[in-house]
Amino acid sequence: MIFKPNQFNNGPGFAPARYFFAGNSSVKSLIPSFAATVILCFVLSKLAAQSSDAPAVMARLAKRAVLLDVHGQSAHVTAVGERGHILLSDDNGKTWAQQSVPTRRTLNAVCWVDSRTVWAVGHQSIVLRSRDGGANWAKVQVLNDPETAFMDILFIDPKKGFIVGSYGKLFSTNDGGEKWTEAVQDEDPPHFYQVTKAPDEVLWLIGEFGTVWRSVDFGQAWEPLDALYDGTFFGALPLARRGALVFGLRGNVFRSEDGTIWESIKTPTNALLHGGTQLKDGRMILTAGAGELLLSENKGRSFSIFLLSDQSAVPTSLWQAGDDGLLVSTDRGMIRLDPGVLTRSVQK
Repeated sequence: MIFKPNQFNNGPGFAPARYFFAGNSSVKSLIPSFAATVILCFVLSKLAAQSSDAPAVMARLAKRAVLLDVHGQSAHVTAVGERGHILLSDDNGKTWAQQSVPTRRTLNAVCWVDSRTVWAVGHQSIVLRSRDGGANWAKVQVLNDPETAFMDILFIDPKKGFIVGSYGKLFSTNDGGEKWTEAVQDEDPPHFYQVTKAPDEVLWLIGEFGTVWRSVDFGQAWEPLDALYDGTFFGALPLARRGALVFGLRGNVFRSEDGTIWESIKTPTNALLHGGTQLKDGRMILTAGAGELLLSENKGRSFSIFLLSDQSAVPTSLWQAGDDGLLVSTDRGMIRLDPGVLTRSVQK
């Protein structure tokens, strides 16, 4: 895939470096000099990854590049993606301009906190913050680990925020991002792909191996829920009464009214469901295969396919702009759907 970690069947999305030399008889039989060379190359590659960063290149075709997430506030919108590309729009996503960014690392997620403060996170533990509405960006040191990919960031208010990522990484802040604290996880924790908040303040943490965690105390404690699926989930759309719709690999969608009893929802696709949003009118939309979105008008009980104008574009994330237009980040840039267009869905 061109976004997030590659997935093989229902297994983990990363190849953990700690497993490279484990349980392999051919490796154990290597002569010491060659084994030392392999280990040295591995160490040098880590050091190179730590020092190889540079400002993103201002590219004429950045607007058509791979974009992985989009988020905004009112008419102001930010999209982030590969090579450290950050695009900014001040007119509800109708026009975009690339911004100067101090990294070339892939950016996976962006979050607006208020009208001035915007955060972005990505590969090799990169964290960026803007204090002027996404025009200028600076690095924030949270973790210095080239093997860690930060996959999502969420602020529930100007002070309280979370960052989640590979190998069970879960960081939180209570002071607006000046200091971040890592939560200690069990051995071999899952990769976390999304953290999101429901209107009733319940938090949801989503990841591989069927991970669906819920917190009712602003992230102080997390309750693992059994969604009856061992594959990877990439996101959740919260429902009322502490329920949620969760989605992931191979078109899998599960729905629960209360987080206790889960129902498998049949969808018209086997594509990876990577992102989702709930519109102001209550309809739910998920990103699906090339040129396709999934649209639900009954709170996730059933879905129909909506075809994008660019049938070759793979959607990655969604956000409804201040004028109700739907913005879709894709591997071929941004697509904007004007209000009312989403009524033209087709059954498949």
